[in-house]
Amino acid sequence: MAKRTNRTRETAAPETTPIDPRLAWMNRIRQYRGRREPDVTVDRVLGALERDFAQRRRELGDVVDVWNDLVPRNARNMAAVGGVAQGTLTVVVETSGAMYEVSRLLRDGLERALVDRLPGRVRRVKVKVGGQHSA
Repeated sequence: MAKRTNRTRETAAPETTPIDPRLAWMNRIRQYRGRREPDVTVDRVLGALERDFAQRRRELGDVVDVWNDLVPRNARNMAAVGGVAQGTLTVVVETSGAMYEVSRLLRDGLERALVDRLPGRVRRVKVKVGGQHSA
């Protein structure tokens, strides 16, 4: 029987200085509890805008298409679709003068045409003065 000797392997990992367990624990939790630098990139903002536009397009896509088909170009520059809630289409205009023009168009048959083209979705049209509209 050959006598075994304790030889260290040459491929053994280099020795490291032992770290105090408390310090190691602090280093592990620092990544979760430490202050984070604010994200200053525009990726998050652009992503949120893309999601908002996609959601608005899903909700109002057909209404906006019909609005653009029926409304004259000069009125489209003054007003935009604000939303549809409970059968009421809200049109947002920039000024009271634009509100008068759009209201006149609605009385002249535009409201009936919108209701006919969007049955079940629009029963009436409301015009309100708001800030900048999205075209």
